[in-house]
Amino acid sequence: MLPTVLLPKLLLTMPQETVAGFASLLQHGIQCAIDQPVEILPFLLSLPGFNPEYIENRLQTIFINGSAVDSLDRVLSAGSTLALSAAMPGLAGAIFRRQGLHGSLRSQPEEKATAIPSESGFVTLKLFNTIAIDRVHDLLANGILISGKAFCDFAARREHLFQPPVAVDFAGQNLGYAELLQAVAHCSKLVVQACVVPNKT
Repeated sequence: MLPTVLLPKLLLTMPQETVAGFASLLQHGIQCAIDQPVEILPFLLSLPGFNPEYIENRLQTIFINGSAVDSLDRVLSAGSTLALSAAMPGLAGAIFRRQGLHGSLRSQPEEKATAIPSESGFVTLKLFNTIAIDRVHDLLANGILISGKAFCDFAARREHLFQPPVAVDFAGQNLGYAELLQAVAHCSKLVVQACVVPNKT
């Protein structure tokens, strides 16, 4: 559940065909609240649109804090960054693929002293390629938590996504594109939610 109390909310009303344009927003990292350290699998199952079959068949590459991992029972603690991808092309894809034959070719990260993980906080989730495309509708419809900077980094090059028929409502006010960027830039975190209007038949 999103900790939405007192957080500004951006509501985007858009037609179905516009939703895919927001898939790359998920690359910038959405914030997911956790109450305690949690394994990858139950963490993913708590997210909209993820089910065991999808996770098993579609998630081919998993990174925690920049290091490729093979097991879905690895533990995420507050402050972790989890990145998910479908199969990547070429040798790199073969090396980083979950439980792939070439996993031994990965470079091993240096051992670092780690602090005792915090019980509660946020995991940053980044989705790439077809995983982002598959899940953008479900996640946006449910609402995502993201930093103002991450949203501005995404929106600054995509003015076309915020033009009519897309309607922009930020903190209860209808804003134009330039006004939106200015307002969001000052937010440490905000909730972004999409109201998707079905295509007319």
